[in-house]
Amino acid sequence: ESNPIERKKVLNRLHMLTQQVHHNRPVSVIRVWHGCKRTILSKLLSDGFAALSRLDKGWYGTAMYFTSSAEYATKYTDPNGCLIMCYVVLLNPFPVITDDAPPDVSSSSFRFYGRGNYSNYQCHFIPVASVSNDTNWNFRPPPNGVQDAIYDELAVFQQTDILPHAVVHLKSRSTSAIPVVSDRDSERTFLSKE
Repeated sequence: ESNPIERKKVLNRLHMLTQQVHHNRPVSVIRVWHGCKRTILSKLLSDGFAALSRLDKGWYGTAMYFTSSAEYATKYTDPNGCLIMCYVVLLNPFPVITDDAPPDVSSSSFRFYGRGNYSNYQCHFIPVASVSNDTNWNFRPPPNGVQDAIYDELAVFQQTDILPHAVVHLKSRSTSAIPVVSDRDSERTFLSKE
């Protein structure tokens, strides 16, 4: 693989996120968010995340997408949408870097666009930043490295690795203020025996 040092930095960032979830299991677990429209929430919760590639074929793989940032997840909702907080088991994540999604090519030319998981990796982890200040949708791995990423994406390929935990219903700004949801507010013990 290209740029092993940058890929290691990406995995270190992911490892820091796993440290936010406390449990007594010998696996890494990460707390993530998925934004969706309220109209598909019941179908998503009853049928699962598996058939979700509706926006596109998947910039970083045909997968179920999550982020550690509730703020970033709201980009994938409407004003009255929902955020689903989930726990995801991390078994073998692949670090996606700028070499895999260069800033000067269309997303359909990305290395993993519309493809399944790479090799035997269970998921793809992608630290991202906006390509320009005027975009809400063009987020890619930053060309100068993971330290410039303000958000991240986690592309998960197996539904069995995902445990939905809570739903946050957003309200339109016109009817009332959108609740502030901190990514740190959910710091509770997960799967622990007391």
